[in-house]
Amino acid sequence: MKVKEILSRIFYIIVAVCVLLHVVILSLSFFDNNQQEKYCRSIIPDREYQTDEDNRRFVFSAQEIKDGEDCLRFYTAHMEVSVYADDTLIYHVGQQQTMPKVSPGVVWNYVGIPSGAEQIQVMIRAVYPEVRQKQIDFSIGEYSQMYSGMLYRSMPVSFICLLEILLGFAMVLWWLIARTRMQMKQTMLHFGIFSFMTGIWALNQTDAALLILFPVRVESVFVSAIALILMVPSFVWFTKGFFDIEDKWGSDIICTLAYLDLAVQLILQLTGICGFRQMYTVTHVLLGIALLYTIVMLISEYKKTKVQRHLRYVVIGGFILLGTLAADLLHFYYGSFQTSLYGMYGVFIYICIFAVEVCGQVVEQVDAGRKLQIYEELATKDMLTKLYNRNAYDEWIKVNRRPEKAKIVIFDLNNLKQCNDTMGHAAGDAYIQNAAGIILHVFGNCGNCYRIGGDEFCVVIQGNDPSDMEELFRQMRQEQDEFNAKNAIPQIQIAYGYAEFAPETDRDIEDTRSRADDKMYQKKREIKEGLKKK
Repeated sequence: MKVKEILSRIFYIIVAVCVLLHVVILSLSFFDNNQQEKYCRSIIPDREYQTDEDNRRFVFSAQEIKDGEDCLRFYTAHMEVSVYADDTLIYHVGQQQTMPKVSPGVVWNYVGIPSGAEQIQVMIRAVYPEVRQKQIDFSIGEYSQMYSGMLYRSMPVSFICLLEILLGFAMVLWWLIARTRMQMKQTMLHFGIFSFMTGIWALNQTDAALLILFPVRVESVFVSAIALILMVPSFVWFTKGFFDIEDKWGSDIICTLAYLDLAVQLILQLTGICGFRQMYTVTHVLLGIALLYTIVMLISEYKKTKVQRHLRYVVIGGFILLGTLAADLLHFYYGSFQTSLYGMYGVFIYICIFAVEVCGQVVEQVDAGRKLQIYEELATKDMLTKLYNRNAYDEWIKVNRRPEKAKIVIFDLNNLKQCNDTMGHAAGDAYIQNAAGIILHVFGNCGNCYRIGGDEFCVVIQGNDPSDMEELFRQMRQEQDEFNAKNAIPQIQIAYGYAEFAPETDRDIEDTRSRADDKMYQKKREIKEGLKKK
């Protein structure tokens, strides 16, 4: 089975498991949502006062709350909250003095009611004008049941956010590991950053984050705002790189505006002039521009190519994202001044579509890399011996005409033609392979080994190699004799000679090779004469 097929199957199995888990969790959460009335019920305040345009006061009977267990729960968005039991302050959520203009954020307030209290007063002050008239819904019940029930119901959305974070982290890590070996483009890096930032931003909007991150809600506001801004350049760069869009200035301008927006918002926030939440409109406009720019460019590229079918699904996903984000913005500005689920699911669908395409590109890159490796081996490796071939040797010669330090060792196999004629070419091939194995074993750690002819081999030792050549030749003869003692036919006879580059006398490395050749032929004659005497 090909690598492409294996990776594709693994990816689709992971997607299927994630979808199944999400469906199960979603079903369970809906079931639990129907059961929450058993331990949670709504309560209407006895009296409500609008003290001024920013401040409201709600008054409850403590006994009525105690009848519904022990806890009062209500949701606030960008509001300071103070709760009094009679005249005693028992709960407070406010702005941080160390961080001016930082909203308390969106908070699920859980207020335990002390015994003996007669009256509960909830004082609420709107931080931003947009939330002055937001309706406050109160409910009462047992604290642990309401808390765990809300966490349980937020699991599907939180699960999606965590998938986006993990997917982004995996993509960035994969790119960091494989970028050099596979010469991978930065497409995967930008996609991973976009998915990671999207997951971080979306997770900060879930009930689970509101409950778990309550002690560090200021940091949560910072992280959410910064992640939302950084989604813009990563989204644009990813799309541009993925589709090889030729654009000289549009993407650069959008990304520059995003970074400028981030810098300005940080300065305004830290100086107390304006808070992140008050500048969300600017970020939303940038997101809209980036999305529209991307869709226009994709449609333009689709009209040019007409052949890339996968673009259809991406464009469809883009329109889905555009529609869900539009619904999300309407909910934000005309509803609760808070992100809804529409945009989260739209972004998730879009990321899934792109994830399939990115993985497809990665698989193609892996296949291309494997094919390139095979082609390189065919071009530079001898298939019979797995040593470097004559082409590789000639390329080395071109680059190293006059090396500073180099040794050339030439080898020749005696009686190869006789072996082929009398025993067949299979025996001749075995002769060549066995001899090459001995040469590689002895000289492989010293330099590069080449097969430069049918029965001719060469080793290039470059640099200040301290190896004792006579000792290496002795090891080679020993291995040759040991092999011949175990394998009577065909007997290996390797003639050899070597020379070191002499800049004073050698015009180039070819002169060095000629001297090594002469010594090899001399050795060849000595071997033949020795055999005749026997």
